Amino acid sequence: MRARNPLYIMAKPPPPVQAQITALQRNDPGRGAGLLHATLMSLFDLHYAPPEWLPAVIAALDSFDAPAFPLAFDRIENRKAVTLRTRAPLAEARGFQASLVRHLLEHKAPLMLGTTPEPHVTINYRGDRLGSQKIAPIGWTVDSIALVESIVGKTTHIEHGRWPLRPDAGAR
Repeated sequence: MRARNPLYIMAKPPPPVQAQITALQRNDPGRGAGLLHATLMSLFDLHYAPPEWLPAVIAALDSFDAPAFPLAFDRIENRKAVTLRTRAPLAEARGFQASLVRHLLEHKAPLMLGTTPEPHVTINYRGDRLGSQKIAPIGWTVDSIALVESIVGKTTHIEHGRWPLRPDAGAR
């Protein structure tokens, strides 16, 4: 089964950061800045999921409480796609992902995939074979998360909700 409508929890960069990313030479200019994101968790494919799963995830996220956290990238890497990454440990982001998984499990939210990928931002899905390159850091404080359905092949995101995170004095 190929994914058709995968559901993700994402961190979307604010407009000034979107502008920094879209200005990168290796960014795909054909994709809108509003599609830029860091996937924090992959949940399941809405096309194949029972209809009650989406409301169950929304209900669980309604009671989620976590601090904002910094996310910054200082490299462009070409793997299967061109992505913004860092070699830094991203401890705050990984800690956030772990607390998100715990919360969803405690609230019995469906997690068919339930994966927490290494935080990164894809800037060109086609890849460019140009290898890795160091860049000036691009980052933001993740102060909200979004539940987003991606319509595969249509370059479309449907937001099913957005939840603010607690301001945190330690976040940059």
